[in-house]
Amino acid sequence: MNLVESFKQALSSLRANKLRSVLTMIGIIMGVFSVITIVAIGNATQSYVDNQFAKIGANILIVSYKTDSLSTNDRLASDDLKAISRNVKKIKNVGTNVNRPGTIRLDNKTRNASLNGVSSQYKDIVPVDMAQGRMINEIDNSTRSNVVVIDEEFAKANFGKQNPIGQKLKVTLGSGSTLRLRVIGVTKIEETPFGGMIDNESRPVSLTVPMTTLQSYSPDSDRLNYIYISVDEKDKTTLKKIADEIIKTLENKHGNKDKYTIQFNSDFQEGLNTVLNVLSTVLLVIAVITLIVGGIGIVNILLVSVTERIREIGVRKALGARKRDIVIQFITESIILTGISGTIGIIMGILGGFVISSLVKIPPVINIQVIVLAFLGSVALGLLFGVYPAKRAADLDPIESLRYE
Repeated sequence: MNLVESFKQALSSLRANKLRSVLTMIGIIMGVFSVITIVAIGNATQSYVDNQFAKIGANILIVSYKTDSLSTNDRLASDDLKAISRNVKKIKNVGTNVNRPGTIRLDNKTRNASLNGVSSQYKDIVPVDMAQGRMINEIDNSTRSNVVVIDEEFAKANFGKQNPIGQKLKVTLGSGSTLRLRVIGVTKIEETPFGGMIDNESRPVSLTVPMTTLQSYSPDSDRLNYIYISVDEKDKTTLKKIADEIIKTLENKHGNKDKYTIQFNSDFQEGLNTVLNVLSTVLLVIAVITLIVGGIGIVNILLVSVTERIREIGVRKALGARKRDIVIQFITESIILTGISGTIGIIMGILGGFVISSLVKIPPVINIQVIVLAFLGSVALGLLFGVYPAKRAADLDPIESLRYE
């Protein structure tokens, strides 16, 4: 019996037991679906993370404290920016920001606000896309201007079709000071994976103002938590040398030792990617276990099928069918079951990847290699788990099989 005849007989046998065939396929379908979906979401998440870091740049250095138990003289301050710019030659931009809580009153409603005071070079280190107007610049900081940059979402919610540029906002800081700010720019809002999960009304309004303006209204105004530095170098060894120069400059200025630390943006990216890879691997292992369980289900069903068709097998052997023909028929049935299941699981997995990606607002990434491997893997499972039932059917004695009731 050739392969075409085996294929036709296998299809006929599966059609004769439609419900059982479908129930058997579900395990493989869900396993392949899980594999494709997990890999698609994992790749999409990693691609999103890489793109976000690419916008900022891997060659960003972040200066911070080693400990919070510092004397007043050890604190990072605004004039440290000038000291670093003056003494470290290979840097491109030096920037920082300070953050203070506050409240904003609009249309008789009060909302929490987060005021982000930025230095003039901050925008060159952390790129921001503007929908309208401009970002905070050096003149705003040198004159301590009462200006503010808002985001697109806030502008649409509160100014509608009006031009937000030039509008006035009244903001009260946590210290009780009141700022009357004029809108000079609107930033574009980029959809994030968790943006839709947060209630916009309960989220603090994000306001960007000149750092010097915010410092003039705040106690402990000159204290900085971080200093951000961008460089043109990407080599880790060179970055380490620049970092050492920055720390030496700060230690000489403040007259201390071993108080500051510098982290590279690339380290955050590598750490986050490692966590994502571990999480994806764990989920993938669970999905593969689901596939194996589905394969065991195929063994059970095929063994039941062998028992039900003992008399048929005896007749075929009596008519001249060889052991090889019996083996091929049952293995073909198993491969058809897993092949169809794998195809359905792949289609469901691709659709599932697109649906989940759209829900969390990240671009979907479909890996063709994984799709091919998932299909071949499901077929291989059919071959692997179909061998034992096929051999058991082929080893049946034809005389005993014909007597079987």
